[in-house]
Amino acid sequence: MKSEDILNKDTLRPRNTSAEVLAKEEEKGDGKPQSGNFFGLEWDKPGSSSPWPTFDQFPEHLRVGPWSYSACIFLVAFVGFVVLSASWAYDDLSKLRDAAPASFQIRMLHGAGAVYMTAIIAYTVKNTGLWPFVSYTAISYGLLTLRFGFICLGLQAAAEILRFPVVAMATVTSTVWWLVLFPIILAAAAAEHRRAFLRMNFSVFLLNMHLFNLPMALASQWSYSRALCFLDFWVAAVVAMLYLFFYLLVMDANGLHLYIILSPRPWWCIVSYCGILLLYAQLHRFFGS
Repeated sequence: MKSEDILNKDTLRPRNTSAEVLAKEEEKGDGKPQSGNFFGLEWDKPGSSSPWPTFDQFPEHLRVGPWSYSACIFLVAFVGFVVLSASWAYDDLSKLRDAAPASFQIRMLHGAGAVYMTAIIAYTVKNTGLWPFVSYTAISYGLLTLRFGFICLGLQAAAEILRFPVVAMATVTSTVWWLVLFPIILAAAAAEHRRAFLRMNFSVFLLNMHLFNLPMALASQWSYSRALCFLDFWVAAVVAMLYLFFYLLVMDANGLHLYIILSPRPWWCIVSYCGILLLYAQLHRFFGS
């Protein structure tokens, strides 16, 4: 399966699917494909050695059905907050110049980091295609790479816009993966696949995007300082909002449940959403002090 076809409807079922099977699927009416198909149909076959569980192993009420009222309320409130606070963020634009210019040594170190992370991205694309870059993890890593590149090139304003978003996203990626998603996926994986899943966590791709990303983001954050302002939090909130809508309207809607805790169907989804936003706020307070 080509990576660019990840959301193509034709890739969501085996090519030899009969008309009778397709008709039965339409009669069911849930509109949900077998989620494992996103990673290759062979992963759903009996005897598969895939370490990643098919998403359909997650409870059906988290994958299928209408959104809860709490999800709708949160999304409306989130958009309202971003729109109404835009003027406050705009007023802080001048504060981006408060950062002292990075020294030549710092710029060269960031340049080396940018080259390294670009190589990791190229390695990932070559070996797995583009599909990982629909994930929050890979987008976070891409933005971190951009910040390193901007610092190396002396593009201070662009680098400062990404100062807080990249360290917040790296922190969320590492903590949510290891403390929440990793144990959930490990528990959902078939017993014979768990060892393979553990090995996968020490692959070049996941080590860099789930572990090494955080110390690199922290090193960049502390290599030269600037007091954070509301604009920093606002930019991070905008990135989070855009990704949440992309996840819910594109990925979740097509059965790609990478982050089952973001399901908009249970009433408690608002706890997940608010929890992540509050984590952003606490990180802003921590790094801004």
